[in-house]
This record gives sequence, C-alpha cells and structure tokens, in this order.
Amino acid sequence: MTTGVMRPIARARVEQHKTPSSSPASNAHDGKRLSRRAAACVSLTACALTAARAPARARSDCESCSDSNSALRDEEKAFVKTITGLRVLDLRIGEGEVVEKVGTKVVVDWSGYTSGYQAKKIESTRETDNPFVFAVGDGRAIPAFDEAVRGMRVGGVRRIEIPGELEEVLGYSRNKGARYDGVGPKPSTFGGQRALDFVLDNETLQDFNRSLLFDIRLSSVRK
Repeated sequence: MTTGVMRPIARARVEQHKTPSSSPASNAHDGKRLSRRAAACVSLTACALTAARAPARARSDCESCSDSNSALRDEEKAFVKTITGLRVLDLRIGEGEVVEKVGTKVVVDWSGYTSGYQAKKIESTRETDNPFVFAVGDGRAIPAFDEAVRGMRVGGVRRIEIPGELEEVLGYSRNKGARYDGVGPKPSTFGGQRALDFVLDNETLQDFNRSLLFDIRLSSVRK
C-alpha cells in the first residue's frame, strides 16, 4: 500500500459530499455510474466515498434498512455481516504479524465517513498524522474497531460499516457528554467532530441515516 492510499484524489472533492438527490432520475443515474466509479477507485478515500454514496435498490421487505450490499453490482464485492451485525470487507490482506490475542497493542490509520447521511468525511489520519493506538479488548476503542482488527495482519486494510440501527451498540454513545470519554477514535479536527456529532445528535434523522463507514489500515503491532 502506498503512503497516499487514504488521500483524496481529484474525483473525491468536496462537491461529492453534497446531499444525494432523492429523485428517481438521480438515483438511476447514480446507479449507472456506480460500476465505473468502483473501477476508477485508486485510493481508499475515493472508494469509501463511492460506497458511502451508493444508492440502495428498492427492497420489499425493508424500505429504510441501511444495507450497502443492496446497491452492489454483480462484479462488486459484498460486505460480510458478522455475528454482531458489523459489516466487513477486506480491501487488502496484509503480510505482517496477525492480531490474535486480547491485549495486543495495535496502531491503525483510519478514514471515516457518515455514509448514511450526505457521505461527509469525518477524518483521515493520513492527513492529520494522528494514528489511533489501542490494545485489543481494553475498552479504549469503539466495539466496531475492536472487532475489526482481530484477525487482521499488519499492512492489511479492512473496510467496516456500522449500520445506523446498531450505531450505539457498535459505535459511539448517543450521550454527547460521554461519547469520547476514554473511547476512540475521536476526530482530531473540529470539522470531523462536527460531522460525526451531527448525525448522532440530530433527532430528526432516522437510524438508517446514522450509518458510519470506516477504512482501517493496520500499520503496526506493538509488544
């Protein structure tokens, strides 16, 4: 993986973070462009934004489920749902040490998006040079991160999606005062924290709008 893997490219500019149109014509147009965008993804940031903005196909059993797999084309890889409900997709299998034990100290770079609402960027630690460090099982990482790094190898990249209906279980507390109380990753920028807080605190949003998307790169394991 190159050092710029999580940087935005020209196609992942701010204008892509606008609220997706809800009109049938716009959704159909976005659907036709999805495969071309997937093929053109050359950085994790661009890929994450593409997945975050993917329009969901109509489903007769659930009209408001936050299921990104419903927008996939045949040639695209699907998220795998774990027993907790977390959706996981390995973008790259590392070749280094594997995380196997509780207590293993890991250093991860991450980029995050509010995939269920406007696909706003939360943060990319490749831009802030502020990786997230925690020990597996020590309670310092949100459950989704703690689960995601288990079984990863150093150098690997794993994409996770926290469904909005499970956000408080796998992600951050809805209690703003306790949200970052010893738990991370916490956005280090005002803009990133504002984007994340908005979808968690806005009482007008339905749960499926609170889905969060993260790309996690296991940079190293510390003894």
